[in-house]
Amino acid sequence: MIQHTLQMSKQKIFKIITIVLFLLCFTVLESAWKISRFSFASPTNAFKITRNTLDHLQREGFTKALATMFVPMLDKTYQNPKDFLEAFPIFLGPKQRDIIFRYASTEQIKIQADEFSTDFNENAAVFRGNVKGFIPRENIDLTTAKLRLVSGTDSNFEKLIGEGGVQVKQWDREVRSDYAVYTEIGPGITKTVADSSAAEKILVPQKQTLELQGNVLMKADQGMARSDTLLLDLIRQHATLGGKDTSKEGRILVEANLSQLETNSVNEDSGVKGQKTGDETQSNSEPQKVTLLASRAVLDNKKHQAMFEGNVEMERTPDDLYIHAGKITLRLSDSQELKSIQAEQEVCFEQPGRVAKANRASFDEILQTILLEGGAEVQSGKYLLQGTTINLYLDVNKGVAQGANKAPIQMTVLSAQSPSIFKCR
Repeated sequence: MIQHTLQMSKQKIFKIITIVLFLLCFTVLESAWKISRFSFASPTNAFKITRNTLDHLQREGFTKALATMFVPMLDKTYQNPKDFLEAFPIFLGPKQRDIIFRYASTEQIKIQADEFSTDFNENAAVFRGNVKGFIPRENIDLTTAKLRLVSGTDSNFEKLIGEGGVQVKQWDREVRSDYAVYTEIGPGITKTVADSSAAEKILVPQKQTLELQGNVLMKADQGMARSDTLLLDLIRQHATLGGKDTSKEGRILVEANLSQLETNSVNEDSGVKGQKTGDETQSNSEPQKVTLLASRAVLDNKKHQAMFEGNVEMERTPDDLYIHAGKITLRLSDSQELKSIQAEQEVCFEQPGRVAKANRASFDEILQTILLEGGAEVQSGKYLLQGTTINLYLDVNKGVAQGANKAPIQMTVLSAQSPSIFKCR
């Protein structure tokens, strides 16, 4: 096996906080590859705390309050362990120091492969055969059949291309695909770090994208997602997933554990690690899960929403809510809790004891209500309700259906032996 060492000068973590990116705290590296014939630049034994470092510290058991104490040290480089240790805001025991040293170290990424070559026309390094990479400070393992590293002549363009069985693992997260391309152009713009101790501006790339193609699979404790393609815009915090075809097997599949999402959010906000909240311990209730099928999905972290379109099917348990529509949009709060579901285009939904259809349906998870608009029909037991607008409670056992002021509901009483007027699946 041939082993080579590459220097990674900058680190960054990207988080998409939507109902479907429950699993996707995508970690992407900003790279600076320095290639000179057959040798790579050796890293210095330096230390640097980044936002990503603080995230890793919390995963290792540091409370949020303790990790926050290291914010004044962010993005400052310390050339040796002594200077780094002296800059600590508090005294730490040996175990905690070892953890910080690991995730703050500028230790190199190590890549091994059966074959290695260079392409000086493209300023590229190519690894072939059983390619394995490990980034200690990020706790990332990478495997692929072929890895191509391309660096621009002006250091403003960099690309990483993985071909054949691409697999990336970090903590409980795993991403797989047949083909992967990470591209960076920059730096070119600046942004202000709002939560730093002093006004601070840092350089950010003009472009940062990660493109996955072929049998894309993403897994974590909170759920999984399957698609044919995935394009991440890391600067816009925007993701687009595409299916292969309109069949059940060819569409995007997303499975999310909403209960796990909310639990993680509570623990992160409180700084609790490895402990259950009071709500968790007091009940053995079935966890709330969501399954989605769609031809395409657009996920926007800044807007806190996820949009699915193309023969969309959504199923939620344990309340057994099923929705079929041409388009479904999920909106979340800052803490990743589901706020509302907006369904459009030939909407049909089912609940135990109730089936309904309309042109549009709005599910308010806060008020626990449903608003049906346009050709609304609801069959509940022996009652058939029809109207331009119908208001319902999400709980089938609660409340009374209401129409708009000038759009009353027409009610038809069916016989006990009458079959269902319509079905959603």
